[in-house]
Amino acid sequence: MIRAIVLAAGLAAAAQAPAYAQEPGPRIAPSLAAHTAEFAPPKVYEPAPGVFSAVGYGIANSIMVVGRTGVVIIDTTDSLEEARKVWAEFAPRAAGKPVVAIIYTHNHNDHINGAAGFPLAKGGKVIAHETLLREAAKWNGVAAPAIAARAARMYGVFLPKGTPDGFVNVGIGPYLSAFGGGGAGGFIAPNTVFKDRLELTLGGERFVLEHAPGETEDQILVWMPARKILFPGDNVYKAFPNLYTIRGTSYRDPVQWAASVDRMRALKPEVLVPSHTRPIVGAPAIMGTLTNYRDAIRFTHDQAVRWMNAGLSPDEIVEKVKLPAHLAADPYLFEHYGTVEWSVRSVVTGYMGWFGGDPATLSFDAPDVRAREIVALAGGAAPALAQAQGAYDRGRWKWTAELAGHVGRADPALKPQADALQARALRQLGYDSVSPNGRNYYLQRAAELEKKAPGWAQVIGARQGGAQAAGLPAAAIVATFPVRLNAEKAAGVERSMGLRLAGEGDWTIGVRRGVAETASGVATEIPLVVAATKADWVGAVASPAGLQAALASGKVKLETGSPADLAAFLDLFRG
Repeated sequence: MIRAIVLAAGLAAAAQAPAYAQEPGPRIAPSLAAHTAEFAPPKVYEPAPGVFSAVGYGIANSIMVVGRTGVVIIDTTDSLEEARKVWAEFAPRAAGKPVVAIIYTHNHNDHINGAAGFPLAKGGKVIAHETLLREAAKWNGVAAPAIAARAARMYGVFLPKGTPDGFVNVGIGPYLSAFGGGGAGGFIAPNTVFKDRLELTLGGERFVLEHAPGETEDQILVWMPARKILFPGDNVYKAFPNLYTIRGTSYRDPVQWAASVDRMRALKPEVLVPSHTRPIVGAPAIMGTLTNYRDAIRFTHDQAVRWMNAGLSPDEIVEKVKLPAHLAADPYLFEHYGTVEWSVRSVVTGYMGWFGGDPATLSFDAPDVRAREIVALAGGAAPALAQAQGAYDRGRWKWTAELAGHVGRADPALKPQADALQARALRQLGYDSVSPNGRNYYLQRAAELEKKAPGWAQVIGARQGGAQAAGLPAAAIVATFPVRLNAEKAAGVERSMGLRLAGEGDWTIGVRRGVAETASGVATEIPLVVAATKADWVGAVASPAGLQAALASGKVKLETGSPADLAAFLDLFRG
């Protein structure tokens, strides 16, 4: 009876909680709204004779250098669709000269996906660091589903456009086009790679390429020494650097990144053409930008480590580390992409791992158990929901979002109300965010809670068609099998499959009581062996229907075993 009275009282309080006196409506942080002008409308800039940078065609720039005898393309934007738009602008400026080389500054899809949209001459070079394929395999292979879903949120691909309650930009570009249907199939694998330094003549112009790790481990800089033109890739752009990206990434070492910027400073460039945002012309402006950029990176790292060594937790450190006023006032360091807070957390994690030092956090109760305990402190789920509503009414969006999430976990009956309140709080956090990464993630997650945008499972399903993976080495595709194994289905299974990919190699994929193992070559006496091209195999395993169609058409052939055997084996890697 007492519980019933408390529950009823809590529900009444939640229903009667006064509305925020003047609840803030949809809005965009002023500096973020103004930042759109950096890359909109799309435009081709010519910061030096014969050097053209296409800014605003998808998230990343594509750059063309017209040499005496040929054309060099540096980065290829994020999709075939955008690359074709860029080439339509570049072609008249190329004066009929052939595209003799494509250079990838690093492995991110927004720099490599549009390559096939540029008419590379027969025998042309595709140049990258030697680790590009390995790095690309992480994000398009084993971690692809999680990266795709979080990237969809971070880039706001399902948010309404052109309204104050929706999408503004992505900080370093106007939008991500890959989810719009044009992002697949344009990658061309490198045919020329290097480790530390490569000097060569392309199209009659001298280029120096150097390994310059920063935003990625495979990042390179491109330097034209005779003309003092520097192409820094993603190590510099007009926004605070993404020392950590909320879509997920390996550790981005700020010490390496700052050192790479220092090497750029030592070159004393007179023209800087980044792979995001506009070019900069003039040695004094470039030196000032590069110096402040490296100082901001080192300050964030150094002060995070200082407080870490003083024994503070990550939550405490983010309250301590704030950029000095002169750096915070630099437009190239406005938090329109990365943020100091996320970067500080990444630095501490990079050195110390996930444990923040408090032994109470070494092992938590399960999330649902913790949620029930937390709402119990408020007298139950209904009073806790009333407390969350009260926090919202006072403008405490962060606490509202957290507490409403606990209520939704603790009491399924109140989950719809809790989700709705959490969505409202997340939306307010998004409206206040200067970083479009944060804004988009908050707003899209709010839309998911309200069933107005695709959720995690839907996004993953939409990205399983395989066109991205088809551009990877076959070994990277095979490496996805162990991380896709449904351990519950496979708990009592011992079974193997031989896989022959035409011109790419042979493998054995084995399942042993909840664990999958891959090995080169097809083992003898395997009862199930299939053969296909890499592209046909990727398409076939995307879905049961795709497999059935591939078998019927002969694109996937069974050397031994039956279609039912193959379907049953692949089913172990679903769900």
